[in-house]
Parts: sequence; structure tokens; C-alpha cells
Amino acid sequence: MNNLTRLQGVVCLGVLLVSSPVAADYLTALDQAVWRYQGNAARCIMEHQIADVAMARFSAKPGGQLAFDVDWQSKGIQGGQATLSVIPAPWQQADTVPLAHASWRQQRLHFTQQVPEALNALADGRWLALDEAGNPHQLVMSSIHFQQAYSDFRLCRGEASVEQTLDGQRLTLHFKVGSQQLSPAQRQQLETLAARLTSDARISSLLIESFTDNRGKAELNLRLSRMRAEQVADQLRGTLPTLPMDIRAYGEASPLTDNDTPAGRYQNRRVTITLIQAEQAS
Repeated sequence: MNNLTRLQGVVCLGVLLVSSPVAADYLTALDQAVWRYQGNAARCIMEHQIADVAMARFSAKPGGQLAFDVDWQSKGIQGGQATLSVIPAPWQQADTVPLAHASWRQQRLHFTQQVPEALNALADGRWLALDEAGNPHQLVMSSIHFQQAYSDFRLCRGEASVEQTLDGQRLTLHFKVGSQQLSPAQRQQLETLAARLTSDARISSLLIESFTDNRGKAELNLRLSRMRAEQVADQLRGTLPTLPMDIRAYGEASPLTDNDTPAGRYQNRRVTITLIQAEQAS
């Protein structure tokens, strides 16, 4: 087995190999730790490739029971029972919380208990880990680049993305690095919002504010934030052609959190749509 060198900015993904006398450590750069959504009318799937050794997968029929599976893609695993836990990200301070147990069967772990709790943890920025008794290593799943895939996954399952309460309502959309294009899920979110506003006379206007992370030149970020806001406004105008929309582009100004991590930069790449009621207008 080749020796792997620890690189700066990566997280160690321990593997659950018990057939080898030497445990192997796999390394994955955080900017490659991506969750991907794929789904159709019959099944909703969200996957995360862990280095080159395993695939983690959330799945469900639309509106049906959730399942979480981990498929081992390498040779030699003879593992017994494993524990799925919520762990803090490296920059967080929190306790590890065990969620559920399962045993390896034909190189697969299959969980049906506590799956919503696992999803909620990832959505809150925490990570997941799999442990075996007596094995010091973990198989780790980060929450980097989780939010957009999770939004698509929820829409596939028929979960509402826009609440019906309109007082102070704000819808936030996050964007991929350098992209100004709306995803299919984001277009559906905006269509849902616009459809509700057509019958609500209380809303006098929309405030559309756009922000970027701090990567790249400031003037280019300002231009990109303007283009993202215009994309959102154009999508809404298709249904709401007469509703006033106030567009404000801020570029990298006013970040929600620091830009030192991929997760932080993701939170800062956002467009927020605030519903303004007639009595709020000034």
C-alpha cells in the first residue's frame, strides 16, 4: 500500500479495514468534499463520495421513509457493527452524539433509524462519522457543499422550501463558486414564492440583496453579485411583472461568517429576498 502524505487543508478519513494489520488513512481535500443530488419521480438520492473507498447515500421515495447507506468500494472489509454519530466540524466545539447502529452486510451499512437527525446535523454544519469498537479510525462525512444538494433533495421529497408565514419572511439562495445561474431547485423555489405572492395584496415590494465571498477581485465580486440578483429578479418577474423589486448588490461586503473555510464561503455566497409589506414601506 502506498504511503499517503498529509496535505495542508485536508481532513483525514480513516477507513474501517480490519483484515489488514495496518490501518490505512485516506485524505480528502475539503474543496473536493461535495454532496450531489440526483432524483426523479420515483426516487430521491443524495450522495457523497468519501475519497476512493466508500459512497454515502441518503435516499427515499418522494414523501417516503428515509434511508442512509454506506457502500464500501474497496476490497478486504470484514467489519462488524458500526456506529453512526454526529461529530463537530474541526472548527466547532461540541460533543459527539451517537445516533444509530448497523452491521456490514455485503460491504454495505444500512440505516433507517435517526436518519432525519443525521440530515439535520449536516444542515446545521456538523459532520457524521462511522466508528467500529476497537478501531481508532473513523469514516468521516463532512457537511461541505451540503446545502444546495439538500435543498434539491427536500424539493424532490415534496418538503416545502418557502414558509407560508409572510411577516418578515426572507428566502435565501446560495450559489456555487463563480456561478450566476439558478439551479432547477432554486427556480422551483422562486416559482413557489411568486405563485403565493400573486394572491397576497399585503406585499408591496421585494428587496433583493446579493452577496459573494471574498475570493477574487472586489470589483468582479460586486459585478457577480449584481448578476445573481438580476437572475433572481428576472425569474420572479415572469410571474410578478408589476411588483416593484429593489435590487442591491454588495459584493463581498457584509459576510454572514468568516471566509476562511469552504463552509463559511458557501454561507456568504447568497441572495436574500425579503418581502416588504405596505405598512413597512417608507
